[in-house]
Amino acid sequence: MSIQQHQQQQLDFFSALNLVKPSGLIGRHFVPEVITKELAIGGVGGKRKIRLSSNWLPLMGFSAGDRHDVAPVGKMNGLELTFSAKGKQKVYQRTYNKRKNNPLETVIEIGSQSVLDAAIPSYTERVHFTMSAGRILVRPLPNHTFSIRKRQKDAGSMPLQAFLAMSSGIDGRCLVDCGFEIDSLLEFRPNEKRDNRDLTETGALNALANISPRLLINEDISRVNWNMVREHVEAGPQIAIAHISLQCDDFSVAKANKFKQQSIDDLSTTRDLVYDALRMIETIMPTTVVVENVSGFMNAAEGMLLSIKLRKWGYHVTEAILQAGEFGGFTRRERYYLVASVYPDFAMPVGGEMRSESIWTEIEPFLDGCRDVSHTKSLQDGLTGGRARLIRPNSCVSPTMLKSQSRQCKDAVYIEMPDGRYLFPSLELIQHLQGIPSDMDFSSNASELHSEIMGQSIDYPMHHAVVKAVHEHLCANIGQFTAVNVRQSSGVKQI
Repeated sequence: MSIQQHQQQQLDFFSALNLVKPSGLIGRHFVPEVITKELAIGGVGGKRKIRLSSNWLPLMGFSAGDRHDVAPVGKMNGLELTFSAKGKQKVYQRTYNKRKNNPLETVIEIGSQSVLDAAIPSYTERVHFTMSAGRILVRPLPNHTFSIRKRQKDAGSMPLQAFLAMSSGIDGRCLVDCGFEIDSLLEFRPNEKRDNRDLTETGALNALANISPRLLINEDISRVNWNMVREHVEAGPQIAIAHISLQCDDFSVAKANKFKQQSIDDLSTTRDLVYDALRMIETIMPTTVVVENVSGFMNAAEGMLLSIKLRKWGYHVTEAILQAGEFGGFTRRERYYLVASVYPDFAMPVGGEMRSESIWTEIEPFLDGCRDVSHTKSLQDGLTGGRARLIRPNSCVSPTMLKSQSRQCKDAVYIEMPDGRYLFPSLELIQHLQGIPSDMDFSSNASELHSEIMGQSIDYPMHHAVVKAVHEHLCANIGQFTAVNVRQSSGVKQI
């Protein structure tokens, strides 16, 4: 059917209903069967008003002077406007002599407070219009942050629930120590080119040795079915905190630019995981969001996208670059933190002075477990090229451990002894330097994966300060807690 034929068919249809006016708009424009539109609710002095001013009204049979009825659709499900020659409401028209675009403004207004109160929830900010011939449906759009706040308050005084994503358990243990309960864990370690066996379950195994989630999703965040995730999450309590540890390699200065570009070219990059993180947040609708990454993430396009989108969704976003040494840490680990909350006025924790004393007394008890690597080529190459990162007796902090530490690369961390030897830090020493509790269980993985998990994880004291601040922020706003209850890790099932 041609456009002209369709227009004539529409014209005949409208004529049969006595909806055509002499404005001629229908004769000049193609008339769709359905037109949709979204607008904000207006109001003055505490009184709400829905105003639809649109070129589309005459096309749908609501021309100036026409009358229509307005009626609620069920309880708080919106309104229905229907054309009626004897209707109580009238379509208005305003004339603007100097306006070329839509000089004749056709307007429908709904200002009856009793009608609005019966059909549109008081917290609604925006409404959706579905226009068809002689009929307009006005539906309230959900105010996501209001809905989240209500669900969080309705959750009662149970431990605040967490959805933990891309974690091997260390940050999960930190959440538990700060009073959260892990409801769900999404963890999947992608196989890398150098892997000679399937390691996709290793991170989840390590996590399950230390935390006890109700739900484990051992699937790639970029491939998981979010409808499935929604069903499982809706079967549980409101998620108070979504904790996401996005892969940091492609935002880190430790990775050369040529390799970053190469990963984009061969599609092995993880920069696009920000998109998947946003899909996750949109799916589970958490009360707060915590994202931790390297400092370079903050000003990367992906980091700005994450922050902007969360703000547009109604979250109050706070961002900071924190230093481990300001929170009693023993390393130079610097991290970007984003906290997004449906409640305003979250404040990042304030650290103290950076360490000014040597950490050698922290190193000495572990020296017997550190092996001598003075003779190795990788160390000598690292020293010659200036890439080896050293802990010396006068060091106030340790260089940051990397995921690749166990492979003894040129940029690995080494201990320079007073007698000229060079030692390779033991796993126990690395754990101590990052402040990870000594009772964390890493027995599910071999030493290389144990080192990788710690190398790409958190500085525990710094992270603890952030998560504790989030817990206190939630408790203050929910109003059902008189103190922060620190729940120690317990009840972990032994296999």
